[in-house]
Amino acid sequence: MVLVLFEPEDTHAQSKTEHLTAHKPLMNPIWAAIDKLMYKVSNTNGQVTYTPHFPSELQQLSGKKVKLKGYMVPIKQGRRHATFLLSVLPIYQCMFCGQDGIPPMIEISLRDEKKLIFSEQPITIEGTIYLNSSDAQRTEIQVHEAIAID
Repeated sequence: MVLVLFEPEDTHAQSKTEHLTAHKPLMNPIWAAIDKLMYKVSNTNGQVTYTPHFPSELQQLSGKKVKLKGYMVPIKQGRRHATFLLSVLPIYQCMFCGQDGIPPMIEISLRDEKKLIFSEQPITIEGTIYLNSSDAQRTEIQVHEAIAID
């Protein structure tokens, strides 16, 4: 016996619309510029290398103080974090699946290494944008000297 379940097309379209509506308010011109990060792919001696390419819209943010609202994504285990990722989507939503691709994320380093307690609620961060093209152990776009302003 084979059981086949069909999902009406209306339900899928409605849930996708609700998903997009729920997260659109977090996108702003700064997040849109961050989302333009690209990579130059090169192949040297059989080794594939991805080098970040920062379009002019993103380069214009380098060294500028910004204010961003997003969701905390811990890098390490624990409840309190001085360094973490900030995303337009919450961590409990799968960031690497679905049809919309990987959401923009940036690395946050809090001023004076103060720590924030992880929360599933959006937070607002203010700090200076730094574009990283050389340290492969860190993310390409970072906010330094950040403070939480919620």
